[in-house]
Amino acid sequence: MYIDTVPNNVAFGMPINMVMNPNRCHNINYLPADWDPFYYLKLGNTFTDWEGLIDSGTRLPDWQNAPVTTIVGKNKPAKSVDPDVNFSKYGRVNLKERSLHCNFAGDECWRVRIHPRIDAISASSGYTTGGQIILIKGHGLGGLTT
Repeated sequence: MYIDTVPNNVAFGMPINMVMNPNRCHNINYLPADWDPFYYLKLGNTFTDWEGLIDSGTRLPDWQNAPVTTIVGKNKPAKSVDPDVNFSKYGRVNLKERSLHCNFAGDECWRVRIHPRIDAISASSGYTTGGQIILIKGHGLGGLTT
């Protein structure tokens, strides 16, 4: 089984599809009816929010690419984090090389890139000709980590 994410450039609060192909785990549909299909879905070490999106009735189609929608958690900005999925019955999903995304030069690659999120920008005081103070509100505006 492999996993990829769409989109692969995200920020806190964005919906993200974790696309999995359960070829070798086609028995996921035979979980007990009251079991959630996953123990967790993460980006890096941060849990995603799948409340209301995935429940014990969620099952993946056999032998097909299956997107599972979840919401990006409060990750710190990062140049690359790995998606991490742990199935209730089958354990963790393996990462495959094809889930690696690179720029055109091929000198920078990532699985999922986490960007800061800007919620609001406002001029709090000063003149527009110079010396103006701008207030930026959002999440993860402290800088990127590698």
